[in-house]
Amino acid sequence: MIEQIHFGYLTAMFLRLFLFIFICSCVFTPSPHPILIPPLKKSLGGKKQNTVYTLGYMSEYDIWEFLKESPSEKEVLDTFGFPDSVWVDDLETTKILYYFISDIQDFNTIEISAKTDSVSGFEWD
Repeated sequence: MIEQIHFGYLTAMFLRLFLFIFICSCVFTPSPHPILIPPLKKSLGGKKQNTVYTLGYMSEYDIWEFLKESPSEKEVLDTFGFPDSVWVDDLETTKILYYFISDIQDFNTIEISAKTDSVSGFEWD
């Protein structure tokens, strides 16, 4: 008789513990942070953006120093204009903005962290 009560009590406790853990794990999941992709140059319909970079006011050294300070995505778009292409990595942690430089026929990249919306890396020739 005592074993039946003991078994029933343990079963009820394990069930309560399981439900508590299940409910807590569902409640505390973080909400997904949507990744917003900036518009592309193609969306301008052939118009040229007038930015500090496109007007030729930045030297290669100025570009390097600007990107090294980890500016926000908005500051990057205001300085360089819209990118030619945008990619998001598989883990959705980084946006990669591609800028085509016609003089050297090469792409330069700026990596934007999806978490902080600031520059996390770059390759600029």
